[in-house]
Amino acid sequence: MKGQWMYYGKKSKLLNLFHLRMFRLVFQLNSISKAALQIGRSQPAVSQALVSLENTFGASLFFRSTTGIVATKPAHVIYQRVNRALIKIDQFFGELANSSASVPKNVSLHITMTHLSTIKAISEAGGMSAGAVHANKSNASVQKAARSLEETIGVKLFERTSFGVKLTSVALQIAQISALLERELELALSEIAALNNRERGNTIVGALPMARSYIVPKAITLFKGVHPDHDISIVEGPYEFLAHGLLSGKIDMLIGASRVNSEELGIAEEPLISEDVVLILSPAHPLMAVKTITLNHLSDFPWVIPRKSSPLRKTLEDLFAKLPSRPTNIVECNCLSSSRTMLENSPSLMLLSAAQAYYELKTKALISRTIEGFDAQRTISIQTRQDSQLTATQRQLVMYLKRVAYIQAHENLESVYQTGISQAV
Repeated sequence: MKGQWMYYGKKSKLLNLFHLRMFRLVFQLNSISKAALQIGRSQPAVSQALVSLENTFGASLFFRSTTGIVATKPAHVIYQRVNRALIKIDQFFGELANSSASVPKNVSLHITMTHLSTIKAISEAGGMSAGAVHANKSNASVQKAARSLEETIGVKLFERTSFGVKLTSVALQIAQISALLERELELALSEIAALNNRERGNTIVGALPMARSYIVPKAITLFKGVHPDHDISIVEGPYEFLAHGLLSGKIDMLIGASRVNSEELGIAEEPLISEDVVLILSPAHPLMAVKTITLNHLSDFPWVIPRKSSPLRKTLEDLFAKLPSRPTNIVECNCLSSSRTMLENSPSLMLLSAAQAYYELKTKALISRTIEGFDAQRTISIQTRQDSQLTATQRQLVMYLKRVAYIQAHENLESVYQTGISQAV
């Protein structure tokens, strides 16, 4: 059901957040009776909560032994993910309580899954009414749940603007926490299915221009040959959009050019490949008749350049600073297909890495040339949330990404670059 926790579009009962807390306590104490005593519930109530979770996850969570209860492998999987999500929830609402006297202490214990899923639905849909449609609920029930959460935490979650009602920064953070919890639960189901040799998972890959031309689709094609039942979604867009999706749990990994501030955002990077940034031009370009392209050749031609937020833009500005005069005939474009058309039909130039223009260079639709007196590199990396834990199957996908990147690096060095140079000579 939209707006509730679900597994790949299949309707699922909305999980009880308090049941997850009871499960975590039983796991930590290895005792139902001790957990019941500590949380202030009867033993039958705790046992019933565990049965409900077992039905949801389709797996036994504990079995009795001579020394007490023992957690099963599925329980270990669920605990790792649920514990991480609950820590995030408790930390967020704990910090909120410390910063505002209006927020009750231990308020996170009173937050429900309905609270979280409702704010997430409103955030994703862009409004209360649209959130109700997104969650497949009535406007009244969505408004009731939203106002209930607002009253519970004692902080405004909505504010009126000239464009209508919008979520406050606190509400947006709650929506992000809800999305992360939902994704952790989905991945727990995926890992439990894998324990029973049933492929049931999915991976959402964010692909930036530098990687989506070849590395990402090639790696996914190889991966799907081994894991045909593992669903893959490729999401494209500007870095800001994809990074937000990564931090919100809507994307599992982001493949593209490294960023200098990724660690500050809470993103971990693992380098895949570093490549030279080269000049890209048409085979019919006047500079193809020049054996050695220098800085003096570049000022008078049209240029296709990336938008300002792109890491390559700084590299290009460094290049322009070295030219006799800054080019004035410029088109800003981050779409490779559009850029290719402009390069093929004009004497325009572009700065790019071979990874981003893989097929254009492979088919010789475009040519790469080096610039004497100018050296620059770009690094493609795998980016994940710093606190994320990929599943075993997702780690297999990472292995294929590394393998394809390695092969491409050697192929480019041995053939693609040489093709452009030999034609120029």
